[in-house]
Amino acid sequence: MFTFLFAVAGFAPAELPPAFLATRASDAEPVAGTVAKIAVGFAVTFAGPAPAVAADDLVSLARADKPRPPFPTGPHVVLANGDRIAGTLSGGSGLSVTLKAAAGGGQAVSLPLTGVITLWVVPPPPDAPADVARYPWLDAGKKQDALLLRNGDVLRGRLEAVAADGAGLRFKPDGETAAKPYPLATVAAVALDPTLARVKAPKGLFARVTTADGSRISFATLLADDFVLTGSTVTGAKVSLPLAEVIAVDIRGGKAVALADLKPTAVAEEGFNGVAWPWVANRSVRGNPLRLTTPRGGEVFDTGLGVHSKSSLTYSLGGKYKRFEAVVGLDAATGRKWAVNVRVLVDGKEAKLDGLIGLTAAAGSKAIRVDVTKVKELTLVVDFGPGGDVQDDVNWANARLVE
Repeated sequence: MFTFLFAVAGFAPAELPPAFLATRASDAEPVAGTVAKIAVGFAVTFAGPAPAVAADDLVSLARADKPRPPFPTGPHVVLANGDRIAGTLSGGSGLSVTLKAAAGGGQAVSLPLTGVITLWVVPPPPDAPADVARYPWLDAGKKQDALLLRNGDVLRGRLEAVAADGAGLRFKPDGETAAKPYPLATVAAVALDPTLARVKAPKGLFARVTTADGSRISFATLLADDFVLTGSTVTGAKVSLPLAEVIAVDIRGGKAVALADLKPTAVAEEGFNGVAWPWVANRSVRGNPLRLTTPRGGEVFDTGLGVHSKSSLTYSLGGKYKRFEAVVGLDAATGRKWAVNVRVLVDGKEAKLDGLIGLTAAAGSKAIRVDVTKVKELTLVVDFGPGGDVQDDVNWANARLVE
C-alpha cells in the first residue's frame, strides 16, 4: 500500500479551465472542450455545447494545447506498476519513503518501500534507460538492492531504512555485519530488489494520469470540476491536483485494449542487410520511450509498439472490436532522417489511409482510425523506404482496439 498526502487548500485556479480532447468508445469522433465535471464512472461533462461522455464510455482525455511530457528528468520514484512520481526525498522509515512531490504544489507523498523499484535522489543521467532493469549499474538477475553513490561506486546489499528527516539512509552492504549510514549528499540513487516489489493491480476501470512534470499516477476513482481533479489512487488514498497540471487521463481496464497487452499471432521481421530488429512493447525498438512529433509538439506515449522496417505484426481480433486507432510515425529521436511505407491490413485487405506511404519524421506522425467491425485479423506493416532501413524506427503509439 502507498499513500499520497496532498494538501488541497491554497490551490490557485488557472485563469481559464484547460481544453481537452476526449476519445470515446461509442463514437470514433473525439469531443473537444473545457472540462466542467468528471463524475463517477469517468463520465465527463464539458462547458458549452460539446456533448457529454457517458460513464464507462471514456477512453482518454488529452490536453488540446500541450504534448504528453517525457518521464520525469529530475529526482523521482519509479513504482512496480510503472507509475513515476517526480519529487525530492524529504523523509521515510524502515517501511516507507516520503517525497516532496513536484505535482500539486509540493505536498508530501508517502510510499511503501515494498512498492518502490527505484528512487533517484539526483536527476538521472540523460542517457539513463527508461527501464530500470537496463540501468548499467545493476546486475541483471541479482535479487538484492543496489546503492549508487555520487562518486560512481555501486554497493549491493539491503536498504534497511530512510531517515525520518530525509537526510540519509541506512544500507547494509554484502559482507558487512551491520547497516551503515549514508548521508543523502553522497547518494545518487537506490534500486530495490524488483522480485519483491509489488503494487496491487486494481480491479475494473482505473485511470493513469499524466501531469506536466512527467509524473504518471494511477487512480481507481476520479472526480473533477473546472479547476481541481480529486480522486483515490489504486490503493484508496486521496489525491487532489490542479486540473491545469493534468496533461492526459487514460482509462485502463475498460472498452479499449492496448495492443501491447496482446500477443501477435504472426510476426515477420526482415532486416535490410539481414539484421532484423525484434518489436518491443511500450518502448521504441531501441528500448527508449515512445517519442513522436504531433501537432502539439514532441510527445512521449506510455503505451504502444516499437518496430523497425521491415516488419509485419498480425493480431487475431475474432470480430469483437469496433475500431483500431493509433498515432504512428518515425521516432522523433532515432528516426529523423529517412522514410518508411506504413500499411494497415484488415482481413488481408489494405485499409484506405492517407499520408502513410513515404512517411517521414519531418511530416510528423499520423493519427489513424480503422473500422474493424467483424474483422477477424489485423496486420500492421512497415516496409522499407527509399533509404533501405536506415533510421526506420517506427512507433505505433497509443495503439489500441476499442470494443
